[in-house]
Amino acid sequence: MSGPAIERDTRLPEQGRLPERGLGLALEILEQVARHDHGTTAADIARAVGAPRATVYRVVNSLVRDEYLVRRADFSGFMLGARVLDLAAVVGAHARPDYAPIVDKLRAETGEAVHLFGFHRTGLTILDEDPAQPLADRDLLLADPARSASGHLWLLAHPERDLPGAPHWRVHPSADELQGIEDAFAVRGYTEQVATLAPDRGCLAVPIRDERSRPLGAVTLSIALVRLSVAARHIGALREAAAALAQSAPLSRW
Repeated sequence: MSGPAIERDTRLPEQGRLPERGLGLALEILEQVARHDHGTTAADIARAVGAPRATVYRVVNSLVRDEYLVRRADFSGFMLGARVLDLAAVVGAHARPDYAPIVDKLRAETGEAVHLFGFHRTGLTILDEDPAQPLADRDLLLADPARSASGHLWLLAHPERDLPGAPHWRVHPSADELQGIEDAFAVRGYTEQVATLAPDRGCLAVPIRDERSRPLGAVTLSIALVRLSVAARHIGALREAAAALAQSAPLSRW
């Protein structure tokens, strides 16, 4: 004999949303932030996803703590963080991006290792690593901006780097290091590192800027230390590539 039927409560909370739904809400929040290039506020996010503001604040704070979101420098809202941008670069690597022919051409012309980096508020993202001549030390490059030519350009492009919650570099350069980087760039118009990532290699980096001269990233040329003295002959090619890369998608929207 069957027992009484169990009546399921099919009623949904207000607006059909469960505050405890966790991952789904976090993904919706990330999607809303991604729709706003210059960031958006937690209040606007809450209105867009239709969830209680207190719940959205809790999820947003968790995403900031885990570096999926970052606070704007003026604390007026939130932007995508390093972990989302890195993930986007990994996903994009499976497709042939618009900038790939430019980077391939530069590698063929120079015969050297060429790498492409994107800049975001908390650091660097490796967009295109030379498959034939990989980076010497990825972890160190992404931890200490003073160790790489691309990191030098990032430092020059981000005077707000000392604001609370800005970069997440594990190593911070000294005032003397920063001054040396600025002085060298003022003379050369590009940055250079010598044997700071690998004892037998050096690197040159040229900035990639949009039409308003805002930094988008860097294109770099890594070369054996014994040939570093002649590496400057490739600067013209690097600058031409940087100008073309500034117009390419998705770099132009980075």
